[in-house]
Amino acid sequence: MELETLFQQVEEIIEKMQEGEVSLEESFSLYENGMKTLKKCNDKIESVEKKLLKMNEKGELETF
Repeated sequence: MELETLFQQVEEIIEKMQEGEVSLEESFSLYENGMKTLKKCNDKIESVEKKLLKMNEKGELETF
C-alpha cells in the first residue's frame, strides 16, 4: 500500500472521530485502526530512509 493511501486512511479516521456522532465503542475501534495505520506509515517511511543511506569509502553509512 502506498504512503499516500495510508495518509488518506488516517485522515478519514480522524474525520469520522470528529463528527461527534460516533459511539464510544466505535471511537475506540477507530482509534485502534488509526494507530495501526500510523504504524504502517512509520514503517514505510523508515524503509525509505534506510534505502537513502549509502556507504562511504570508510565503510560508514551516510545519507544519499
